[in-house]
Parts: sequence; C-alpha cells; structure tokens
Amino acid sequence: MHRPKQHGWLLRVASNVLMTFLLSLFGLLVALLLAGIVESLPLINLLLNLLEQCLPKAIALVLCIVGVAVVLESMR
Repeated sequence: MHRPKQHGWLLRVASNVLMTFLLSLFGLLVALLLAGIVESLPLINLLLNLLEQCLPKAIALVLCIVGVAVVLESMR
C-alpha cells in the first residue's frame, strides 16, 4: 500500500544537509584529534584555520536552509 509523503521535499533536503554537515564536522574533529595525537603541527594549524574560516559561514548556511524549510513546512 502506498503511503503519502509526510514531509515536503525541502524539509527532507534540509535534514540531509544538516546530517551531512554534522557528519563532516565530526570527521574534521576526529582528524584534528588524530593530528594532535601524532603531533603534526602543520596539519593542526591547517585544520584550525579551516574551522575558523569556514565554520561560521557553513553554520549560517545550514541554519538558513533549515529555517526556511521549517517555515515553509509549517505553512503547508
């Protein structure tokens, strides 16, 4: 039996974006931890600069996508 879609496509995309963002953040933190264990200072500096430059923009983008999806889904 066919079940109707419970959520709109934008909410599904937003949840996939959020999941991908959180998984990539977790992977970056694991890489930072491993670089700290093997004491690779250039890699630690590179990862920290990447976090400093890209993380605020990525967080803002993900929050905007999720916010728009929640608002549009609540209007539906």
